[in-house]
Amino acid sequence: MTLRRSIALRSAASRQTALISLLASAAAFACSAPPGADTDPDYGAPPFTGPVGSAGAGTGGTGTTLPNGSAGTGVGTSPTENTNNPNTPIVGNGGTSSNLPAGNGGTGQVPAGGTGGTASVGGTGGTSNLGGAGGSAPAAGGTGTGGTGAVTPPPPPGDAFFFDDFEGSTLDQSPANWDYFIAYVANQNNPSGNASALVDDTRAVSGTHSVHFVGGQSPAQITLPLPAGTNRLYVRAQVFMTRQLGANNNPQPNHETLIAIRGTPGQANSEVRFGEIKGVIGTNEVPSDNISPKQDQWGQGPAVAPNAWHCIEVQFLGDQADNQLFAYVDGTLVHSITAPDQWNNGNLGGNWMAGKFVEVVLGWHSFSGIQTDVWMDDIVLSNSPIGCN
Repeated sequence: MTLRRSIALRSAASRQTALISLLASAAAFACSAPPGADTDPDYGAPPFTGPVGSAGAGTGGTGTTLPNGSAGTGVGTSPTENTNNPNTPIVGNGGTSSNLPAGNGGTGQVPAGGTGGTASVGGTGGTSNLGGAGGSAPAAGGTGTGGTGAVTPPPPPGDAFFFDDFEGSTLDQSPANWDYFIAYVANQNNPSGNASALVDDTRAVSGTHSVHFVGGQSPAQITLPLPAGTNRLYVRAQVFMTRQLGANNNPQPNHETLIAIRGTPGQANSEVRFGEIKGVIGTNEVPSDNISPKQDQWGQGPAVAPNAWHCIEVQFLGDQADNQLFAYVDGTLVHSITAPDQWNNGNLGGNWMAGKFVEVVLGWHSFSGIQTDVWMDDIVLSNSPIGCN
């Protein structure tokens, strides 16, 4: 999807007579809509509406001589991609308010650190999301209230290459350092109103922060690019769910994603999805839409109890001649795929993870439409086994 939009603010020319406002706005929106995660009607999903390519840089308008005016909002106004990271929009900046008795700077809305606006004459500096720079207030009485800047994740344990405990991320914001995929839209949190992935402090394993996912038929997920050449990945997360995982047979659900690897950023049509299939802990692969284990195990245990923290580690071994997957809960093996004939809908072939080690995906996505709250903390990524300690 290519997004183009500009916003300008109203301004007034005179304090003595009447407010004369100017408003100019233009919006152009183009969206490609490839099919959703599943093409089989049994696995129906809404059409993909996320971006293809990247938004360009946008700058908010300027509010001048208004009694209580506010500057505009930068939202990305050109199709130019960030050539250093084609999947990340170029930063958009908040507008500037000047000569306002109580005017406020704009808000940088484009992900990856938009810059807050600038206020003068006692106004308030604009805010920015995802760790962008805070707005400034050069005049007496002004206050900068912007973001916290770049966040460096804590060092990973052992020989792991990534670790995040979310302590450096801002509450009620998307976690720093991550991309996200909400209601089939990349890097736009809570577009549909019923799915979100935000840092909160209601529960945590270490420190006070974790990521709270609220999702269902609309995915609520965070994603992270994987190093080039990855073909073996170990993912460990501390997970708290309000719904039991596995041994669900009344009624028997479809399939649900908890941890995955994805081949196409911003889309859900090339994935290996660990979570639950037909009520049993298992794996769903797309685009084949094949599932494992087989039907004679559907709806059975083992089960991961709800309303408690559990250590879940999923091992994606794409460097084997026959790709393999192992999943452990609190150190106990609960699911594995070790041979091509362990799929329900026919032999999938040995190299079924090929092309999918592009990004890792964590959160909640239910193709049964099951709305669930999930918290995750202390996420570790490694090329070797991690364990729960």
